[in-house]
Amino acid sequence: MAETKIKRRLKSVPITLSTSSSSATTIRLDDMAGAVVSFGTMSTSAVSVQVYGSDTEDGEFRRLRDSVGSPADITLQPSTSVGSLYAFPDAAFALPWAKLVSGDTHSTGVSGVVMYKS
Repeated sequence: MAETKIKRRLKSVPITLSTSSSSATTIRLDDMAGAVVSFGTMSTSAVSVQVYGSDTEDGEFRRLRDSVGSPADITLQPSTSVGSLYAFPDAAFALPWAKLVSGDTHSTGVSGVVMYKS
């Protein structure tokens, strides 16, 4: 008997970090099974990327928090010589729409790519 293979779709969305959710790239996550974000080099003073979510593409985006109320941020380990991949927080998997926002001015303007599969 042949094994059933799951056909996955892959998607990439380019983003540029800003300190405002209103100017951040809107990312559709409603059919996501897993996601990472790739950033190139950046200031070693950069600390985090905040995750915002909404139930609609043009709705009000609110800061994502985990089950105990702590911010569900992506903690950065930045480098000026090598880029890194970061996993999305578990709390983000229920979001249909998300935005990634710079947690401080040290990562503002940094380009990245969100990669996910469904």
